[in-house]
Amino acid sequence: MALEFRSVIDQMLGVPDRPARAVVPPIRLSQNEMPWSPTDVIVEAMIEAVRSSHRYPDYHRTAARTAVAAAFGVDAGRVAIDNGSGSLLHGTARLVCETGVEGVYCSPSFEAYAAALGLAGAKGIAVGLAESGAMDMPAMLAAIGPATRIVYLCNPNNPTGGLVPVDEIRAFLRDVPSRVLVVLDEAYREFVTSEPVDATTALLDEFDNLVILRTLSKSHGLAGIRAGYALAAPRVAEALRRSSVGFALNSVAEAAVISAFGAEAQAVAAERIATVVAERERMIAALRDRGVSFLPSQSNFLFVHGDAAELLDRFEAHGVLARPFPHAGGVRVTVGLPRENDATLAALR
Repeated sequence: MALEFRSVIDQMLGVPDRPARAVVPPIRLSQNEMPWSPTDVIVEAMIEAVRSSHRYPDYHRTAARTAVAAAFGVDAGRVAIDNGSGSLLHGTARLVCETGVEGVYCSPSFEAYAAALGLAGAKGIAVGLAESGAMDMPAMLAAIGPATRIVYLCNPNNPTGGLVPVDEIRAFLRDVPSRVLVVLDEAYREFVTSEPVDATTALLDEFDNLVILRTLSKSHGLAGIRAGYALAAPRVAEALRRSSVGFALNSVAEAAVISAFGAEAQAVAAERIATVVAERERMIAALRDRGVSFLPSQSNFLFVHGDAAELLDRFEAHGVLARPFPHAGGVRVTVGLPRENDATLAALR
């Protein structure tokens, strides 16, 4: 008798949107990565951590949590850190989900929400987006029912870049039953310019059922290190820490987190983020002038409407690797260095 997986595992084994090409375009704008390597002070901290990698890292991640807490002006008891914010997405589902319950998320959005719910035994309820590419908050609220235990909010939304203002998030939270855990995924929050970057953290003092997730993958160019953090009520943060895999945050990642929240690394990150934002606005203006259909973004990427396969051909002809989303009607392309963005614009001429 053949080995059988859980049905949710079979559903996760999908096929790529497009077959891999023999030649990969040299300009990689498909993964929403920062175009710079980590700043020197972070690299030096990681190298030093490698020298003591024969020892286990701190099981409780105390120093890293303290660094995050200091940056946000909260107690370290409100912080959980894990092997990327994706691990924390799964961790929040494990806290409240089981067979017979439901979780709500927007679509198209980050694929990890559906996976986290399915692996936790919950039924996923997908809600469409508003025309702006942001979450449709009234529709999200309407999808919450008696069986709902968790809601994932992606803000700005990936892959569309739309942002729901903090006042609308606050109004949504006021209407959500307190028994429902609300996970606000802010992986791209540092690129927001329409309101203060820290505007949403004040919500933590108002709602004990809120978890804010952020990552160092984008803002500090640490995608390959895998370090993300959660800000939440002490009870929720403690539960995330207790249920996390032991030593999931390795010594090198821990050193990177501590260094990233130092003054020097923060200053470099701010400068680089400002460059990306300026390039994003330059691209938006150029696309508008050319009559290209796209979604305005508050993130480090743009979503271009059109036939995904045709758009990929045009990008690849200019050496650009982008990410297709055929089911969403277009392609997502990361904002990179000026010369890389020029290639993107040339493809859309």
